[in-house]
Amino acid sequence: MDSTIAEITAILSKVKSPTLDDWDPLRLGLLLAKLEYEDLDVDAQMKAFYEQVDPLLVACPQTDQIWEKVAFVSRIFNEDLGFKGDTNNYYNIKNSFLNDVLLRRKGIPITLSLVYMSLCRKVGLKAIGIAFPGHFLVRIISPDEEGSAISWRQQRFVDAFDSAKVLNVDDCEKRLEEWTRGVLVFGPEALKVAHPQEITSRMLRNLKAIFQEKEDLPRLYWVLTGLIELCPSEGIESLKERGLLMGRMGRYANAAADLKAYMSSCQDAQRVAHAERLLRFFESQREFTN
Repeated sequence: MDSTIAEITAILSKVKSPTLDDWDPLRLGLLLAKLEYEDLDVDAQMKAFYEQVDPLLVACPQTDQIWEKVAFVSRIFNEDLGFKGDTNNYYNIKNSFLNDVLLRRKGIPITLSLVYMSLCRKVGLKAIGIAFPGHFLVRIISPDEEGSAISWRQQRFVDAFDSAKVLNVDDCEKRLEEWTRGVLVFGPEALKVAHPQEITSRMLRNLKAIFQEKEDLPRLYWVLTGLIELCPSEGIESLKERGLLMGRMGRYANAAADLKAYMSSCQDAQRVAHAERLLRFFESQREFTN
């Protein structure tokens, strides 16, 4: 697990601007899957996928009309490769692991978006992830955008989960209204670019919710460890959660270590006081079991 986390960290640290810097969405997704499937050969998975995909992409139109290329990629994604959103069993755990998505051709918005972005990358299209509330989209950056300030109202997006449909900003506003019944106000913030670190965090949080519901403690452990090591914004609270998890599993020394690390980083005095009470309990349990 340590070597996989180190490789993911190396990818994340190289990306300063996701709209400018190049990174491999397929590799990132497969590395995250390797946290679950320890024996997964990421290079072999990528090689097998691209051996299937590359002959299809040869026919990509050689044109400056960017949306012709987008239409081509969408056709390959939908018709030739058969990727689609899993509307029947959305919370199937396999929808969250990219190796399973490549095999089953089904997924959730964020994993399908990584596949779609990888196809765009192969044909020279600049595609970036968009952290849309409750969903995930892909934005295609046209050459006209690069180096120039265009209105956010002019941007266009692809919903890989919904047959790779092209959406404009009005479409996105309508979807957010339907999904949240007006609870969330639509604006530029709803269409913010997702750094690969945010993609990593979002995928791990999805898995955390699934494993918490299933009471799958061993798998919850590695997800929390991934959040601690890879996602600074999630790390502090994840330390506390992992400490509580270790306590539930009777690993009181590990629980105490995590809570001490949490207390040294947390700036909230009330939360620190609560963690200190938990720490005393775990230390007393450790003494009792010894």
